[in-house]
Amino acid sequence: MEAIKSAIDRALIAAEQAKSSMDAATRRISTGKKISSSADDPARWASTRQARSIDGHLQAVNAGLETVAISIRGADQAMAAIEEHLDQMIEVVKLFPPYPEGDSSEERIKMLRSFNGIRRLIDQLTVPPKDDLGQAIMADPASNDVPASWPVIVNEQGDVKTIRRQEVHTGPTGLDIPELTEADLTEDGQAGGPLSRQKLDGIAANLENAKAVLRQRRDALGSDAAAIARAKSMNAEAAAFHKAYAESREAADINEAAAQATSIQLKQSLALESLGSITSMRSELAALLA
Repeated sequence: MEAIKSAIDRALIAAEQAKSSMDAATRRISTGKKISSSADDPARWASTRQARSIDGHLQAVNAGLETVAISIRGADQAMAAIEEHLDQMIEVVKLFPPYPEGDSSEERIKMLRSFNGIRRLIDQLTVPPKDDLGQAIMADPASNDVPASWPVIVNEQGDVKTIRRQEVHTGPTGLDIPELTEADLTEDGQAGGPLSRQKLDGIAANLENAKAVLRQRRDALGSDAAAIARAKSMNAEAAAFHKAYAESREAADINEAAAQATSIQLKQSLALESLGSITSMRSELAALLA
């Protein structure tokens, strides 16, 4: 009788194990997931959680880099507009259409005075509103509270790329474009003496130099932008790898799961048949001993 009881216990354990395995196989088939919790496979669960964490971190880093990239693109567009303004200022001082030497007409003076208006438009493009990195990059630190550079985290390891300030305002540390004064509109400050061709040519040369400085600083900003773009691309590739790894570790092979379910079902049937046979044997033996 003790042997029969032991056999029944083993058959019950086998049936319960088969049921548990069947539940897991059915869940894999219905959800497509090999692991839904750490209980399914602790080691596999831990590795997928780590991969998911790295993927999430890289996505967050790239979100920050995209914000920086948008600001840099805004600064680049502003620099393009500033170059157009410089061309307009060069036209003003070269006096197109040309005026006769010594002309002091109101139209000529009005045209020269537009120089300062265009100059103000340049500075308006470089005055940063609060939290605008793009304009802060171009701003005059003497009149705006902006740092010399901005550190940006570029990858999952926490490496930093420094975005450098590129001053393109009209001040001395920027493009260095002095304002025309009322005295500048007359030769040597003498009333009635229009600005000489020689002095206008000097202003035009200064503006050409400002264009060269602008292009150098725009190229430097482009170099920083390229570094941000490379970091974003590398992060995207790494994030895609870790996401795919996690999904492959989590995803169930449906054909394999179906075959496993069939095998478990057979084991479960055999265990139940065995239990039925043992129970019947026990009843017959009990009848004989009665």
